[in-house]
Amino acid sequence: MLRYCKMRLVQAREMLLVAGWRTLLRDIVYLNRVAVPVEIPLDSLRPVTDFTRPPDEAVLELSAELLGERRLVYRFRSRYLKALTYLGKGYRGFALVKGNTVAGDIWCADRPQGGRSCNHPDERWLGIECRPGEAYTFDMFVDPAHRGGNLAAALQNGTLHLLKKRGITKAYGFFWADNVPALWVHRTLRWHELQRVRATRLLLSRKLHVTSHGAA
Repeated sequence: MLRYCKMRLVQAREMLLVAGWRTLLRDIVYLNRVAVPVEIPLDSLRPVTDFTRPPDEAVLELSAELLGERRLVYRFRSRYLKALTYLGKGYRGFALVKGNTVAGDIWCADRPQGGRSCNHPDERWLGIECRPGEAYTFDMFVDPAHRGGNLAAALQNGTLHLLKKRGITKAYGFFWADNVPALWVHRTLRWHELQRVRATRLLLSRKLHVTSHGAA
């Protein structure tokens, strides 16, 4: 709990410095903001070669050993603390690494075939449920210093291919409808958009309901 509170405080300070008050407030307080749940079968992914990156970059799975020994470096301390928190909860993380620097990461909760449930709280308010062999992906972040050049698409597509190799057959996620870059990435990778939901949040609370309009 102490680590989580520390992470949230560091995250708020870093977001304020990088993006300003408006972005910070939009992240913690919103009214009827539209979320777009998405799904994708992993037998129909775009080839990794569609999003070629420089030879010193690679998508790999994160581990407590890699982070604990500081063999990988986050420019933002909040992302490092968040990674440790997520790993402690049993979530799996994947990163696009440039040298030993994490340029972006993404996380997932999966339910392996024959394994125990590792569901994420988002699944309930989004109206999705991961079955055995499926995964929910969440909290993708790309360092502003490395954005552009299809890095976000390469990170997400590379992660989905790694999940497929680990026996996952289908992935879910969501993006905010007002986040145009996220919309572009998900449509570029051919995610299927599900029934939209509206979210209202005051600090750490959320109240949600399914909207009457379907996928775009």
